[in-house]
Amino acid sequence: MIETYNIWNLHEEQLDNASSSNATRVDNVEPIVDPNEQVMDIINDAFPFASTNINQEGEGDIPTLMDSVEFEQYEQLLKNANQELYPGCESFYVLTAIVELMHGKIKYRTSNLCFDYFLGAFKRMLLTNNCLTKDHRHAQKVLNGLGLGYEKIHACKNNCMLFYKEHETLDTCPICKDSRFKMTAQNRMTKIPQKVMHYLPLKPRLERLYMWTHTATDMR
Repeated sequence: MIETYNIWNLHEEQLDNASSSNATRVDNVEPIVDPNEQVMDIINDAFPFASTNINQEGEGDIPTLMDSVEFEQYEQLLKNANQELYPGCESFYVLTAIVELMHGKIKYRTSNLCFDYFLGAFKRMLLTNNCLTKDHRHAQKVLNGLGLGYEKIHACKNNCMLFYKEHETLDTCPICKDSRFKMTAQNRMTKIPQKVMHYLPLKPRLERLYMWTHTATDMR
């Protein structure tokens, strides 16, 4: 009997007592990884040419393979990745803390309102001169430089169509004739859409999977 063999007892697989007594349980042990190093790996994967170009051209020069906006995003991410959450904090930097909190928000499906409450509570618990963001909106701004955002596309409230491309400028649905925007009590049109679809572009996500060292081998 192979020691690492898994007994599929839920599929009614039977094993005699002699064999089962010799079988040992092997637990999967995940390697301990420094979260700050993980965040730096994400930045390097998001900007693969940044460090190379800085070494070649000097710290004061803007890399030729990145435009000025991308380079500013890269510098801001590096600043947050190397800035202590509060003076003397060695376990968490600003960017690492925000990534951890946002990961928990998504994993446990926490609402923005609930996230804002706990983020404010954490900020009050820390030292007064801490650098933790005050709400979800500011946390998103910090992470914008990492890419993989989403696009908001207005949709018909009856799911007839999307106000996209050639229909982007329309104010009513050409199929059901319903209004694109919400109406006030005085029957006046606002600029608040009745329904919004959050579109996640596929191309940058595929590019990130190929660029990230931890997933590139699985994409072959």
